[in-house]
Parts: sequence; C-alpha cells; structure tokens
Amino acid sequence: MKMKEKKITIIAGIGVLITISSCTSLCEVPKITYKLDGKEITFAESKMPCKKIDDFKLAVNLTIKSVYSEKFETLLTNYIKDSLGTGEHTKAWEGVVAKDVVQKMRENINGTSADTYGGVKGLWLNLIYGNIAYDGTEYGPILFNRVPLKNRNPPSISNTIAHEISHRIGLNHPHSDSNLKIAYREPPYVIGDIIEEIAKENQIENNQSINNN
Repeated sequence: MKMKEKKITIIAGIGVLITISSCTSLCEVPKITYKLDGKEITFAESKMPCKKIDDFKLAVNLTIKSVYSEKFETLLTNYIKDSLGTGEHTKAWEGVVAKDVVQKMRENINGTSADTYGGVKGLWLNLIYGNIAYDGTEYGPILFNRVPLKNRNPPSISNTIAHEISHRIGLNHPHSDSNLKIAYREPPYVIGDIIEEIAKENQIENNQSINNN
C-alpha cells in the first residue's frame, strides 16, 4: 500500500472512531442508593452510554461497598507501611494517613455523580495520553471517556471512581505527565487498584450468591 493510501486509510479509520464515539446513545441514570448498616449512601443522578448502564450501576454499588469495607483501610495501611519503599513517588504520600483517607473517601462518595465525553476530544486524549477519565470539578461529575469505556468491566469502572474521588480529597499523582511508572505508585492509582481488587472479590461473591439462589 502506498504512503498516500495509508494516510487515507488512517484518517478514515479515525473518522469512523470519532463518529462512533460521538453518536453513542446516552441515557439518564437515576440516583443509586446503597444501604449499609442502616445508612444510605447515594450516588447522584448521572449520564452514561445506554449500553453501559447496568455495568455502571453495578460498579457504583461495588465501589461503595469496597470503600466502606474494613479491607480497604487494612490494605491501604499495609501498603503505606510495607510496600511504599523509596523513590520519587514517596513525596506524594507525605502526610497521608490511611484512616483519614478512608474516612474522607466515604464522605465524598456520597452525592458524587458521573458523566461522559467522547468525539475528537475523547479519541485524542485516549490515543495520545491513554486517558480513560478525569475529575471534572471539585463538585461536578466524574467524567468518563466513552472511547475506552465500552470495553471496561464494573471493577475497572470502580477503580476510576475511587481514583477520581481521591483527587477530590486532595491526593495527586504529580508524575503522571512525566513518568507513569512513578505515577502508578502514587496515591490515586494505588487507591484505585485497591478498590478494584476488593470490587472483584465482591463481584465474585455476588455472582456466587445469585447462583446459589
């Protein structure tokens, strides 16, 4: 294939992806209320691709259950104590106390909402930066990139919800633009991974319970 034909093919492919991302049907998701020990935790009204609503609802429930689990604080405490190690990532952990993080995460997940973006912006950010989501504003919705969202499962979505909420309580990954290997060891990424791990276990338990019934 000639160079000119390759360019045309690439441009056409990008155009198709943009069109698909832009034309995704979006649906309103009513608030999701999770009851835990007599307490109601509510994830506010959100907007998601219609085909991902079930995954999103499950992800929200898994996230809330995971954030409120004792295992979350245990795993985060153990990471800070035993796995933090040394290196440039440690600066982002200065002053971080697991118990405080857990409490703030529990407070901030209540009332959180989500929305999406796609089109040229979503495709560009995903292809160039690997972006899958970002925190809109301090009080605004968590914004999911629709380009990768279509292939993500509930525990993975839980990871992002926890990651973005951790930003809202003041945690950051300052090396995300310069060195992802370092950034992946900074608070938001670690917290997201911990929540995803717990969410996977909770999902397995839910599936087993359904099968047993």
